[in-house]
Amino acid sequence: MNIVDYLLNFGLSVLGRSLDLLSTYYITPHLKLETNWLIRKLKWKGSLILQIPIIILGTFFRELAIFILAWSLITASSNISGAWFVKNLPEGDEKYYELLRSSALKARFRNIVLDESSQLMLFVIPNILIWVWIQLEVGNIFDLFFQETFISYLLIVTGALILHGILSFIRNMLYVSRLKREGAE
Repeated sequence: MNIVDYLLNFGLSVLGRSLDLLSTYYITPHLKLETNWLIRKLKWKGSLILQIPIIILGTFFRELAIFILAWSLITASSNISGAWFVKNLPEGDEKYYELLRSSALKARFRNIVLDESSQLMLFVIPNILIWVWIQLEVGNIFDLFFQETFISYLLIVTGALILHGILSFIRNMLYVSRLKREGAE
């Protein structure tokens, strides 16, 4: 790789991580709605520092830079979905947090699992089917990841979708569980 490749990878990584952080700040400046416990714990300054090693790694590996951009775009889109509602509440994310906590106390766990599993159905299942199809048609998908071909980039983007679906489901379930615990106290 030459300097232009490194700069391109750096730019893709910075753009991706910036979009994720900016969309998070847009929807929840107080981090009340943040489902990632690490980001909530680190606050904004720690979250910015956490991006540095991710960006550095992305700078050196094109596939990782594309993955970072794809996953960040997906996450940013997910973050701002429904932002109009939160932004128009009198107390913004803090009021919405209270509404969520109140609803979590009343909701049945089975219903929460069923509703939150939409992340798995939307992002995980179709993209795993794409991986299986590529495996059957082309060969070992893990060898294809690092070939810098259309198929490798397709695997990277669908991998970002799969990871987003799995992590969204897990983080949302943990977040709702925390809301239930806090509401019961």
